Amino acid sequence: MYIKRLELTNFKSFGGTTVIPLLPGFTVISGPNGSGKSNLLDALLFALGLAGSKGMRAERLPDLVNHSQTRRGHSVVETRVTVTFALDAETEWRVTRRLRVTKQGSYTSTYAVNDQPCTLNELHDQLQAFCIYPQGYNVVLQGDVTSMISMNAKARREIIDELAGVADFDRKIAQAREKLDTVKEREERFRIVERELIQQRDRLQRERLHAEKYQALRLELQEREQWLLVRQWQAHEEQKVQLQAQIQTLQQEQTQRQEQLQQKAQEMAAAAVTLEQLNRQVKALGEEEYLRLQATLADLHAQQRQCQRQQAANQQQQEQLAEQLQQGQAQYHRQQAQHRQLAEELAQQRGDRTPLMTAVANSQATLEALRQQVQELSTAAQTWFQEHSQRRQRIDALIHELEPSRTELSRLQERSQQLRQRQGELHQAATALEGQQLELQDALTTAAAAIKQQEQQLQTLAQQLATAQQQLSRTEETYQRLEREQRQKQRELDQLEARQQAVQETQGGFAARLILSADLPGVLGLVAQLGQVEPRYQLALEIAAGARLGNIVVADDSVAAAAIALLKREQAGRATFLPLNKMARPKPLSPIALAGCIDYALNLVTFEPQYAPIFAYVFGSTLVFESLEAAREYLGQYRMVTLEGELLEPSGAMTGGSQRRPNTLRFAQGVPPQESAEVQQVRDRLGELERLLDRLLQERTHQQGRVNALSQALSEAHQSHRDRQRQWEQLQQQQQQLNRQQAELERQQQYLSQELTAAETELTHLEARLPELEAELAAERLALNALEASPSHQQWQQVQAQLQAQEKIHASQVAALQAVDQALGDRHRQLEQLERDLKQTEQEIQRLCQAQREMRCQQQALDQTLGDLATQIERTQAALRELDSRLGHLKGDRDRHEYQLRQQQKNYQQLEWQYQKASETLTTLQAQLQELSTIEPPPLPQPLPEVPAELSLRDIQQQCQALEQRLRAMEPVNMLAIQEFEETQARLKELQEKLAVLAAERTEILLRIENFTTLRHQSFREAFDAINANFQTIFATLSDGDGYLQLESPEDPFAGGLNLVAHPKGKPVQRLASMSGGEKSLTALSFIFALQRYRPSPFYAFDEVDMFLDGANVERLAKMIQQQSQQAQFIVVSLRRPMIEAAQRTIGVTQARGQHTQVIGLDLTAYP
Repeated sequence: MYIKRLELTNFKSFGGTTVIPLLPGFTVISGPNGSGKSNLLDALLFALGLAGSKGMRAERLPDLVNHSQTRRGHSVVETRVTVTFALDAETEWRVTRRLRVTKQGSYTSTYAVNDQPCTLNELHDQLQAFCIYPQGYNVVLQGDVTSMISMNAKARREIIDELAGVADFDRKIAQAREKLDTVKEREERFRIVERELIQQRDRLQRERLHAEKYQALRLELQEREQWLLVRQWQAHEEQKVQLQAQIQTLQQEQTQRQEQLQQKAQEMAAAAVTLEQLNRQVKALGEEEYLRLQATLADLHAQQRQCQRQQAANQQQQEQLAEQLQQGQAQYHRQQAQHRQLAEELAQQRGDRTPLMTAVANSQATLEALRQQVQELSTAAQTWFQEHSQRRQRIDALIHELEPSRTELSRLQERSQQLRQRQGELHQAATALEGQQLELQDALTTAAAAIKQQEQQLQTLAQQLATAQQQLSRTEETYQRLEREQRQKQRELDQLEARQQAVQETQGGFAARLILSADLPGVLGLVAQLGQVEPRYQLALEIAAGARLGNIVVADDSVAAAAIALLKREQAGRATFLPLNKMARPKPLSPIALAGCIDYALNLVTFEPQYAPIFAYVFGSTLVFESLEAAREYLGQYRMVTLEGELLEPSGAMTGGSQRRPNTLRFAQGVPPQESAEVQQVRDRLGELERLLDRLLQERTHQQGRVNALSQALSEAHQSHRDRQRQWEQLQQQQQQLNRQQAELERQQQYLSQELTAAETELTHLEARLPELEAELAAERLALNALEASPSHQQWQQVQAQLQAQEKIHASQVAALQAVDQALGDRHRQLEQLERDLKQTEQEIQRLCQAQREMRCQQQALDQTLGDLATQIERTQAALRELDSRLGHLKGDRDRHEYQLRQQQKNYQQLEWQYQKASETLTTLQAQLQELSTIEPPPLPQPLPEVPAELSLRDIQQQCQALEQRLRAMEPVNMLAIQEFEETQARLKELQEKLAVLAAERTEILLRIENFTTLRHQSFREAFDAINANFQTIFATLSDGDGYLQLESPEDPFAGGLNLVAHPKGKPVQRLASMSGGEKSLTALSFIFALQRYRPSPFYAFDEVDMFLDGANVERLAKMIQQQSQQAQFIVVSLRRPMIEAAQRTIGVTQARGQHTQVIGLDLTAYP
């Protein structure tokens, strides 16, 4: 793309319409001063909207109209400039700008692209598509080089900002900040409402807790009053029931006792008579004979048991012997049966042996006779054998010749068939190979398409991976930048807190602040923060608690130990910790009813139930009194505090006076924050940074996972592509192999055709020779059959056959005889072994019979002994029964009746005493029951409540009195606070949800701002590095020295400016301000060229940029432009000879009569 034509109509010094054709490459515009050379470049700026009127050396746009037009007095004058670009050999793109000026000085300016109207922004958008930028230094005027030298470092750095697109990011950041301010404003409004709601909720919570406590106490009092009524009536009824039951029981018992007394008297009289009679009978009989008979009977029983045990043992042995005898007899019978069977088999085998011996002898004789006959016939057949042998040899020779021929014929026939079959197979294989080749061709086409598709997929994945890596890099850079800012802010906060700590240490409470701000797990807060009190009792309770309000409540002692270690490490002072797991459970406070006493201090504090041990430790049994006068009556008995703040100890000590507490702890407040606005601002920024870092960390983790997933997918895609490529190569190899196989098949088919022709020729020869050999063989076989048919030969053959048959018969008979002899030997050995076994079994049976007879004799003896013992035992038992019937019965009756009589007498005396005592008690109970029956029942609740059994009537009365005192002390009470608290809590929750949404939105906007900031830094850094590299290369080319760009603040480029540092050849390193005029121009031009090379355009226009350079530097500049013109079109306004000589063509500009500028072109390449 290049400028093909420039058309000016009434523009500045150009009157009428002037068309200036331009060509690509290097063009110089030259002419006298004031002739209008620079007006051509102004026309480019005007038409393309690249500069304002000041940039085109005019105060106002109307000054651009040719003066001759304005002097003619037209109502409207117009100037027009058209720039025509050649996009390619045939396509043109045309930009036209018109400026119409009225007599009054007003004007209108319009743009058109290809004769279609457009705005300046639309034109710039289209120009940017062709790499023509307003800030791209496409047109460099005379003052641009000078301004580059004179501008400050910050303005010079802003040039790179424009090229890097920093303004776009600044605009996006500004838009995000506007939205952030809106979100912050809404959040601040919500925060104000939230604080008001929190204050209202806290107030209502205190009132709600107070109301709930009052309500609970009132319900408890009502319940206790009901308990009192129920317990009083229950006690009355229980007493009546008990009295009635006692009276009834006593009456029944009295009746029973009276009956028992009468019965006992009768029984005692009868028992005394019976006992007297038994005593007289026992004296009449003796007892020694009875004892002797019992001893004799015991001995006899012992002997009987011994004989019975022996009898049982003998019986068991007899059974065992009988079983063994039965087994032996069965075995003996079996052995006898086997013996008889073997004897019969032996006799039978002996009978079979005799015929076999006779047959063997006869067979031997017949065999000898046949052998003698064969020997006689052999001498007569010798001649016949010779002729037979000759014919047999001839037949064998013919067979030897015929069989190979037949075999060869068969082989050739089979070979021919095989060759034909092989030809068919090869044809089929060739057909299959053609099919495989077609399939392989299709597979190759499919594989190539798949490879192409995978390559596209690889490109897509690579692009996605590059994008993900860029996002990850941007996130990482943003994270590191925010981390640096966080460390800086943290150091700033530490310094501010150190100064604040120094102030706080003079006021105390620093240790508690440190612990509460350390976010230790298990720290629950100060005692003052965990309880709430009524304003009326606040002074009294704070005085009673004293310094314990500042104690720190923790979950357990391990948290306290960790907090103490932190205080030591930070040297932050001392603090008292109250671990919940070690604090003693509070003991129940006894009801108190003292004049002027409000209640226990512990009962006037509202707290969560889990903190009961804490507040019991803080207040103990301290009492709250209305005034000092009321408390003095009990001085020395209790620990007391008054509503005005006087403290009375049990020891008698009294503390009081005026109270000033500017810095003391207050209930429900804890340690008041005292942070300055500066500290709060830094802390807020740290909170934002922490939220942003957390969000960035999440995004970095997500992006890292995406990068890893894309890398894995790309690796897998590469592997799949390699597999596809390998598969495609394998398919190509298979195709080449099929081509080789096809060539091999063709070669084999040719070879088989040759071999088949040879085989068929040899087969024809063998088919002609074989009939001749077969005819000759048949003739020889006929002659041999005739010879073999002679009588002598037939007789010899018959005898020979008989001899062979007889030899077989004889051999079989001899073998049968040997088998019979071997069987007889085996039977003899078995029979002898069986006879030995029978003898042993018979001896064992005799032994068992003898033992059985001996056991029977012993059994008979034992039976006799047992019979004698049984007789003796029976006689002894009869004597005992007779004596026992006479003596034992009487003695037992006597002793039993004597014991029963004593017991009856004792029971009678005891029962008589009980009867008298119960009569007295019954009279008393009847009088009490009569008195209770006259009392009327009180009104009772229905249903009756359940009263704890462990509470007595007095305990319930004391509890009711204490509850009444506590209720009077708590009045007045706002009972509506319960419902109002729930409504406020719901509104606060809804508001906090909105605040959470706004916080998330604020974090998202902040993250977007930080990402834009990171992209802003990255874009600037990329542009700076590229321009710096270009500057170093270009400056080295123009000056034979070296130079570079230097940022004043490399860490934060936008905080400083940009300096041009140059080292011309033969001179020390210098900054731009300390250089000569020519060196400044050369350095500035190097910077401009570096900017142009960073953002290349299709054309560049320079206006006398070489005016401050000497001849040598102009030559270098012209040479560089000449080289650059190969990539872009250069239009240079110059009066210097080296520049004109280096150009490809020159346009001359002159001032003609009538104040109009005229131009003429000269192509210098046409003149060598």
